Parts: sequence; structure tokens; C-alpha cells
Amino acid sequence: MRVAFAGLATDYHPAMDARLLRERGVHDLVVWAEDAARFAAESGARPAGTLDALIAARPDAAIVTCRPASVPDVVRRLAAAGIPAFITKPAVGTAADLARLDEVVTAARAPVSTASVLRFAPETARLRARLGDAPVLGVRVTVRHAIDAYLAPERRWLDDPARGGGTLATMGLHGVELASALLGTGLTARWAARASRVHAGSLSEDTGVIGLGWPDGRHGVVEVLGATEQEWYEAAVHTSEGTHTVRLDGAAPGPDPFGYAGTVEAFLAGVAAGRPAVPWATTREVLAALVTARSLAGG
Repeated sequence: MRVAFAGLATDYHPAMDARLLRERGVHDLVVWAEDAARFAAESGARPAGTLDALIAARPDAAIVTCRPASVPDVVRRLAAAGIPAFITKPAVGTAADLARLDEVVTAARAPVSTASVLRFAPETARLRARLGDAPVLGVRVTVRHAIDAYLAPERRWLDDPARGGGTLATMGLHGVELASALLGTGLTARWAARASRVHAGSLSEDTGVIGLGWPDGRHGVVEVLGATEQEWYEAAVHTSEGTHTVRLDGAAPGPDPFGYAGTVEAFLAGVAAGRPAVPWATTREVLAALVTARSLAGG
């Protein structure tokens, strides 16, 4: 199998994906990006000078890591060539980005998907199985992830609501995705709030909260805490019998606490089956909730 990397707007995810692909026997990698030479040297990928050259290499699938404003056009070009694509977060930053991407995916000839890696974390799957048919009342998700790196000039676009969505979207995605993975489809954002408590220079915020709702009356609360030096994610699902909690952090059991390996495996399985790793209707709900929360919170 040949896998292409289209863009390297963030560096950690593509590097991790390349390593995980190699561990699964996928060594034929191609990359197109401004800094493709460094990534190629580290991953063993072959550089492609242009997107046309990348497509001409006829990859079996592509991982797209572009800034949100460029994502729809890149995905459109890949899909027109019949190349399945997985978009690294953030796939969209604004409502306009989502509208353009939705149009592209709806017309695409090849599967397109995107998701937070937390959807595929082993502990997420275990909690979902443990819930079974329990009468769920709602969920509270806490996302704790420092935003300091997003304040550096080269990554400032992630902190900018007009370009990357800001903290409420880039970090909030993990929380809304977890809520979707655990409680299922039908969610919408009902209310949101934001503040800058520590990083006064942030273009967006360093703390926020998103209120979610489902048509059957279940509720969700996503806390986004970027004013921190820690990284962990916690979900507490409330049922009439009690509360079931899962915490995802570097100390979680097993080799894949955050779901990076699970995401790559879902991507490869989707490519093999001719389907997206996550149904677009589910993904669109998550992305729409984030852009709605951005609007409700302002800024």
C-alpha cells in the first residue's frame, strides 16, 4: 500500500502516523509540503514537489494535514482522483470552512473522514461497551491541554478563530468527539462561553465550556482548559444507576492511551473496505457543534 501525506501544517500527528504506518507494514510513503525534505528524511517518505505530483504517484490513500482554509480544495483534488482521505484535526476553523468541506465530501468519489484520535482510544471503546443499554442521562467531558505552543508565531494560526478555530475548536474537538463516541449521534451545541484567564495575549481563549444536547433530552458539558501545563482527558457518563468515568492520559494502561494507533487502524480498515473511518454524517455533527459553539461564545 502507498500512503501520501498532503501537507504538514502540524508536525506531531504526521510524524506519529508515519511511524505507526511503518509498524503496520506500510513503508511506501509520499509527502507534499513546504518542509517535505525534513519529514522525508525522518520518515523515509519520497518528496513530491506539487500536489499534482503527489496525485500522479497514485497513492492508495492520503492523510491531509493542511490549514483549514486549504483543506476543501486539497480533498477535492484527491477525491477527484479516487484517493480516500483522512484529515488531521483541525479539519475546519470556521462555518465557511465547514460549508465548503461539506460540499466537497458530499460530491466526493472516494471516502473522506476526520476525527479526534480519542474516539479510537481503547479506554473509550471499553467505556462504550460497559455502558451497554444503560439509561444514559448525560455526559461531562474535561479537556486539559496547554495552549502555550499555539501562541508561538509559527503555530499562531491554531489560536486564531478566523484561521484555525481557536482553543474552543481545536481543543474542544476532543471533548465533543468523546461525547459523540460515547452517547452517539444527534448532538448539537446549545450554548458556549469562553475566557482568557492566564494567557491574556491569546487571540481566542484559554478556557471555555460547551453545552451539548441530544433530541431525546440527554445533555453534555465539555470543559476546555488550555490554561494548564497538563494533558489529560476525562469523560463521566451519568446513568440512572451511577456515573461511569474514563480518564485518558499518558499513564493509561496499554500502548495506545490516546488512540493514535487505533485511528491509523480505523483509517486503513476504511480504505480496505471503501468507507470512511467515521461516517461523514457523524463527523459533520461534531464539526458543526464546534463552529456553532465558536459563534455562541463570540470572539
